[in-house]
Amino acid sequence: MKQSVRIGNPESSVAICTLWTPLDIVCRDVPEKNYAVIGQLYSKDAGLNTVLRYCLGNKKVRFIIVCGVDRTQSGQALINLKHMGVDDERNVKGVHGARIDREIPFDAIERFRSNVEIIDLRDVRNYKELNKAISDFPIKGSYGDAEYFPEAKVEVPENFPTDPVFKIRSATVGEAWLQSLQMVMKFGTLKDSEHGQRQKEILCMVVDITGENPDDIKWKPYFTFNREELEEYYPIVLSDASLGDVSYTYGHRFRGHKGIDQISRMAERILNAEHTRRAVAFTWDVELDVDSKNPPCLNLVQALVQKNRLYLIAYLRSNDIFGAWPKNAFALRKLQKNLCRDTGKDLGDLIMISASAHIYESSFRQSQEILREYPLAGNIEFDLQRSTGNFDPRGNIRVEVAGNKIKIIHLNPDGVRLEEFTASSAEEASRWLILEQKVSDISHALYIGQELMKAEHAIRKGFTYEQDST
Repeated sequence: MKQSVRIGNPESSVAICTLWTPLDIVCRDVPEKNYAVIGQLYSKDAGLNTVLRYCLGNKKVRFIIVCGVDRTQSGQALINLKHMGVDDERNVKGVHGARIDREIPFDAIERFRSNVEIIDLRDVRNYKELNKAISDFPIKGSYGDAEYFPEAKVEVPENFPTDPVFKIRSATVGEAWLQSLQMVMKFGTLKDSEHGQRQKEILCMVVDITGENPDDIKWKPYFTFNREELEEYYPIVLSDASLGDVSYTYGHRFRGHKGIDQISRMAERILNAEHTRRAVAFTWDVELDVDSKNPPCLNLVQALVQKNRLYLIAYLRSNDIFGAWPKNAFALRKLQKNLCRDTGKDLGDLIMISASAHIYESSFRQSQEILREYPLAGNIEFDLQRSTGNFDPRGNIRVEVAGNKIKIIHLNPDGVRLEEFTASSAEEASRWLILEQKVSDISHALYIGQELMKAEHAIRKGFTYEQDST
């Protein structure tokens, strides 16, 4: 804050907002005697509220000059606040995302609007012209006593902004499920469903299970089913047996639909050519399902072999994360291990792609209770080994100082050197790591960023740098 605000003449009635233009550029042309305060205005949320709070606390300020580059419409938000005001929800009219804190009363907002002039000089690039504008302002006194309001309390939203692709990588189904619950409850969009109740939904959730042994499950106390119920579920995915009045099962579609055992055919293809991309099984029958009211949620599984490891990729068009996902995952992992047994391959990752990952409103409370009772911080394995890169499938990053340069060494997970790069700064090193896509794990990326800044600081100060030292 101190770097983006500068105090000038306390008797002045003028404030200057330079928006995204560095205030030093404007200060070179406008002497301190001409303004009470000059500062940048980046944000149409916190920044806009800071301007409003300052003006209500210093009612000598009667004029605000808005100048500089308006990258985020923060300047437009201030102008609209003056000329258009706010709606009943305290949103500044005409600018999306600009909102006045609840702690500032409506009548205080109106006092600001009635008594402070906003002068739009965003088109000016010769900032000496601001002095002429200031000299033309009439002399006005304070419009009242200073008003101060409590700091805003951050209100946690129903869902957080995000991109439409989510990735979870975990050794076990249990850990992955806990993270999946949190993702949907935190980022899910509330919308209707075709089942008569509301849902929270995220798009394209990709879960990578790396280590679960389906014959020795890492059982979690927060599962909503027991082992017996899981054993009863397996045939729905693994067997072609009919289950009474059920119109179809995944297992029957995979192994018995129209007399074809697709899973056996997958194994045969891999035995004939382990590099095949045709080891695929479908549950979707176009003739039956295109107009069905109850089409399969799990649509496709594909097996791919790399370095003698068999990976299974499953696509689910619709996935109830609370009610169905864990059983789906365990059953698919069992199917994957059966394929490994039949083909002589090692067990690779299970990758589940849920196009619509959702939780129904009837399960919101139970999901929240599980997340409260079993918070991620205490139930997801996280240690220094993981954060320093051994968990990152793209390998490890070694940071060294060579003279006045930062040296980055990319090693594979076994510690073999793959590539080296020399950078003049932490920023340059970071750009290279991003462009070359050397890191896939967030915790690893944050760790490397810390080490790069430590290395740059050591070079500047003449210290000795050693990775992982404090």
